[in-house]
Amino acid sequence: MGTRAKIRIESKGNYLCSKYFNMDGHVENWAPTLITALNQTSPGNILKNRQLLKFMFDDYESDDYLSYLCEVDISDDDYKITIYGYKKELLFEGSLDEFSEKYDEIY
Repeated sequence: MGTRAKIRIESKGNYLCSKYFNMDGHVENWAPTLITALNQTSPGNILKNRQLLKFMFDDYESDDYLSYLCEVDISDDDYKITIYGYKKELLFEGSLDEFSEKYDEIY
């Protein structure tokens, strides 16, 4: 079994979609790609992009046994990113800029 992670997008407390990683789900493996993707769109555009929401809809894995859970909250037309480790241990909470400073190797 590998390192499992899920990136979940939420708005106003409602689940919109998620992306699950079954292997190699360490934050440093997916953070740069997530940062690039979020920097290229706005939270409002995510809500309008039904194809993206449909593509990322795979909430079949329980969050209880994930190595990492990344919640991207787009409620306030801004990105609030929270990362939890195993057993919901808080590892990071902040804006997209703060997330980029910590996890983007290109930043």
